[in-house]
Amino acid sequence: MKFTFRFLFILSLLSVFNCQLTYATHYRAGEILYKLIGNFQYQATVITYSKVSGVSIQADRDSVEIFWGDGTSKVILRINGPDTDGNGVPDGEYLANDIKKNVYVGTHTYPGIPPAPKRFYIISFYDQNRIDGINNIDGGNSVNIPFYLEDTLKFPTDLANIGFNSSPILLNPPIDYANVNDTFYHNPNAYDPDGDSLDFRLIPPLQDQSIDVPLYQYPDQYCPTNDIFTINKHTGEIIWAVPCQKGIFNIAIMIHEYRNGVCLGTMIRDMQIIVNQVPNHPPQIADVPDTCIRAGDTLRVNVRATDPDVSQIVTLTANGGPFQLSISPAQFSATAGNPATGVFNWNTVCDHIRGQPYLVVFKAEDNYMVPGPNGPTLLPLVDLETWQIRVIAPPVENLTATPTSGGIVLNWQNPYKCSGFANFRGFSVWQKTGCDNFIPDYCETGLGGRGYTKLTTSNIFTYTFTDPTTVVGQQYTYRVVAHFSKLSPNGLFQFDAVESVPSEGVCVFRPVDVPVILNVDVQQTDATNGQIFVRWTKPLAGGNNLDTVLNPPPYRFDLYRGEGFNFSNPVLIHTNTATTYSAISDTTYTDNVLDTKTTPWSYQVFFFSNNDTVGHTTVASSVFLKVASSDQSLALSWQENVPWTNDSFSVFRFNKINSQFDSIGIAYTHAFTDTGLVNDSTYCYYIKSYGHYSLDLFPKPLLNKSQEECAIPVDTLPPCPPTLTVTNDCDQYSGQAWQNAQYINHLTWSNQQDTCASDIVRYYVYYGSDSSGMMLLDSLPAKEDTTYKHVLSDNLAGCYAVTAIDRIGNESRFSNVFCIDNCPYYVLPNAFTPNGDGQNDLFHPFKPYRFVPKIEMRIYNRWGEEVFRTEDPEINWDGKDQKTGKPLSDGVYLYAGFYYEQHIDGLVKKPLSGDKKGGGFIHLMRGK
Repeated sequence: MKFTFRFLFILSLLSVFNCQLTYATHYRAGEILYKLIGNFQYQATVITYSKVSGVSIQADRDSVEIFWGDGTSKVILRINGPDTDGNGVPDGEYLANDIKKNVYVGTHTYPGIPPAPKRFYIISFYDQNRIDGINNIDGGNSVNIPFYLEDTLKFPTDLANIGFNSSPILLNPPIDYANVNDTFYHNPNAYDPDGDSLDFRLIPPLQDQSIDVPLYQYPDQYCPTNDIFTINKHTGEIIWAVPCQKGIFNIAIMIHEYRNGVCLGTMIRDMQIIVNQVPNHPPQIADVPDTCIRAGDTLRVNVRATDPDVSQIVTLTANGGPFQLSISPAQFSATAGNPATGVFNWNTVCDHIRGQPYLVVFKAEDNYMVPGPNGPTLLPLVDLETWQIRVIAPPVENLTATPTSGGIVLNWQNPYKCSGFANFRGFSVWQKTGCDNFIPDYCETGLGGRGYTKLTTSNIFTYTFTDPTTVVGQQYTYRVVAHFSKLSPNGLFQFDAVESVPSEGVCVFRPVDVPVILNVDVQQTDATNGQIFVRWTKPLAGGNNLDTVLNPPPYRFDLYRGEGFNFSNPVLIHTNTATTYSAISDTTYTDNVLDTKTTPWSYQVFFFSNNDTVGHTTVASSVFLKVASSDQSLALSWQENVPWTNDSFSVFRFNKINSQFDSIGIAYTHAFTDTGLVNDSTYCYYIKSYGHYSLDLFPKPLLNKSQEECAIPVDTLPPCPPTLTVTNDCDQYSGQAWQNAQYINHLTWSNQQDTCASDIVRYYVYYGSDSSGMMLLDSLPAKEDTTYKHVLSDNLAGCYAVTAIDRIGNESRFSNVFCIDNCPYYVLPNAFTPNGDGQNDLFHPFKPYRFVPKIEMRIYNRWGEEVFRTEDPEINWDGKDQKTGKPLSDGVYLYAGFYYEQHIDGLVKKPLSGDKKGGGFIHLMRGK
C-alpha cells in the first residue's frame, strides 16, 4: 500500500537524510481542484503554498506527482509565475512574508466507474515535509511531518440522473493572518460552478490517506483560555475568538458537495493561520444583510469599513460567485481610506437563477507596517463580511381570468421574462377558494403553505389554461408560478429546482345562471323509511347571470338522486315546472323511503328553458358517519361530497336521561374521538356540518346533518409490549464448577406503568435459534413475578420475546427481541503423564469444556515434525506418534491450530492456546 511504503521508507532513511531536509520543499498550505472536461476526463489543479527561504533551487518543485486513485499517477508541471531560470517551467508566484504560491495542472481520463461498492476515486498529492514550527502539529516539530491533500471524486449509483461533478473553487487563499486577542475571521469563499450545495466541517490535517498528523490540536484546544474556534457548515466562515498566542497554526477544512441530497464528492483544504502579536486592531466592515434579487433587477449595495487606528489606510475588496459568471458578472469598485467605501453592482439576468445562494466575501485590510532590519514589513489585519445573495425568478405578469360556460379561462403575458432561459421548465397554475388578495414579499417564492391547490399535474408551456372544475356559487383566486431546474445528462431528472415569485392573484366567479344546491340534510335515519331534505336556489336573472330573453319559459327543474358519494345510477325523483321566471318558487324536496342507515345519497338539479337544458347544479351528497369501537372510546369519522365549503362540524350524542341528542364537541376536521366511555354500552351520534359558499349571494351557514349511527366501545387495543432482558449463569461457573450446572437462560420483563398494562392476564414467551424464526415457547398467567427460566440441554444461544395478553384476548406486539449468546469455554493444560497409571494418561482440555464442537489441532516435536493431528475437541492424545504408533520420548511439544466456538451466528474460529497465560507447549512427562 502507498502509506506502508512511504512510512517504512521515511523511517529507514530519516536518520540518513535528516541533514538534507532543509533542502526539501516545505509546505504551508494547499488544496486540489478538479474539473470535468470530457467523458470521464478530468483536469486536476494542485495548488500549494510553500516556504521560500532555506529551499535550494534544486529542491524547488517545478513538478509534482499526482495520484489519480485508479492505480496510476502522473508528474505534472507548474504553470504560474515567470520563468527566470530559463528551464521552460514557471517559477511560481512569490508573495510577501516568505510565501510562494505554486499551481500545477494535469489531465487524466478514467477507465470508467469503479466497481461497487466503491464507486469513487481519491485524487491525492503527497510530499514529505511541512514547514517547521507549526504550533499545533507534533508540538511544533512539524518539519518532518508529511503534507497530504486529497479529493474524493464520487459516481452516484444513479449517475445518468444525477450527473458528473466538478469540485468547488475556493476564491480566498489558504493562508491568512490573525492577531493575539483580536477575533479572527476567514472564509474560503467557495464557489460551485454546478450550483451544488456545500457542507463545511473541520478535520485534522492529514499526513497520508486516513492518517492524521501526530499530536494535533485544534487552535482553541491549544490555547489555555476558553477559546472558540468554529466553522459555519453552510457558508464556510471560520471564527476564532480569540487567538491567545503568537505562532503558526494549521487547520483542515473538508467540503462535501450535495446534489438533490446525494453526495458527489469531497475536497480537503489544508490551511495556515499566522498569528502575530502587534499593537494593531483589525478594521471593521459595517454589516451587510443577506438579501435576494429578482432576475432582471439590479442589485446595488454600498459597503463601508473603518479602522480604529485613524492613521491606517483601509483597502476594500470583494470576491465570490457573482464575479465568476461569464454572463453579466458583478462589479465592485472601492476607494481606499479610513473609512474605505465600496459599491457592489450586479445587473442580474435569468441565467443567474438557481436554488443555492451566491456567496460574496468583502475583505477590509489595513496597512500596518512592522519595522525591521531590512525595512518595514507589511503585517496587515483584516475583517471579513460574508454575504449571501439569492437570485430568484420574477413573477408571471398580467394574469387575467374570464368566466365561461365551460369554466374559467386564464391568460398571462406572453412571453414570460425568463422563458428563453435554458433551465426554464414551464408554468404551474394554482387555485384557492375565496378571494385572496395577499401580495408576495419581494423575496417570496412558490405558494407552499398558502392554501392553494395545484391544478396542473405537470408544468405547461402555453400561456393559457382553462379550469373546468369550478362550482357556481364559489369565488376563486388564481395564480401562476414559473419553474426552473437543471437537467441530468439523460434529460430525465431535474435538480436544483426553484419556483418563481407567484403572480398577482386574480379573483373570479362563474355567473349564477344555473341552480345552486344548498342542503342535503338527513332528517330521519332508517334502513327503509329514511328521509333527506334537499334545497336549491333558482338561477339569478339579469346582468351576467340568466338571460330570460335568450332562455324563455316555461322553466323546469329535474331533481336526480344517485347512490353513494359518486352519484352512481342516478334516477329522476322530482320535477317542478313554472310558466314564468317569477313563478319559480318551489326549490325544496323531501326524499322519502330511503335507506339512510347504510349508505349516503347524492343529488343534482337540472334546469330547463323551453325544454332546452340550460345547466345543472354540482352534485352534493349527504354527510355519512362511521363509528369505530375501541377500548372505552369510540372513533367517529365522516365524509361528504359537496360544492360548498364546510368550516366546522358539531358532534351530537344521544342522552339516555333526557332522550335527546346533546352537542359534545366541535371538530374542524373529519374526525372526533369520544373518550371516557363504558365498555359494552351503546352510544348513538350524528354530525351537523356548518358550511358556506364564498359568494355572499347565498345564505350562511348551510346546516346539514348526517344519519344517526350507534356503536359499542369494546377493548380492541392490545396491551403495550413488555421490556425484556435475558441473562444466564456463565459468569458464575467455570472449570469444574460447570460440570453439574444446568443450561439456563433467565428472562425478566417489565410493563409500562400506565393504563395499557392494567388488564394483562397472561404472557406468551417466544423462543428461536435466531430472531427470524420465533415460536411460542410457553404461556404464563400474569402475576407480580415477571420472570421465566428456560432450561436447555446443550445450548444457551437463542432469541426471546414476550407478549402480553389482556382479558379480551388482545395480544401486544413483541417486546424487544433479546438475543443471548453462548459462553464457550475451552482451555488446554500444559502437561500430561502418559505412563499407564490411569492418572492423566491422555492429553485433553480441562473438563468440562463447553460449546466447542470442533477443533483443528496439530502437535509437533522440537524438529517441527508432526506427530499428532485431530478435529475432536476431546483430543485424547496418548503421547504416541500417530503415524508409527510408538511412544514418544519425554520433552516439550508444540501445538498449533484452531478451535470453533458455537455462537448464535454460527461457528467462530479462534486460535488454540494453552492456559490462561497463553502458551502452545505441552510437557510430555512419563516419569519412572
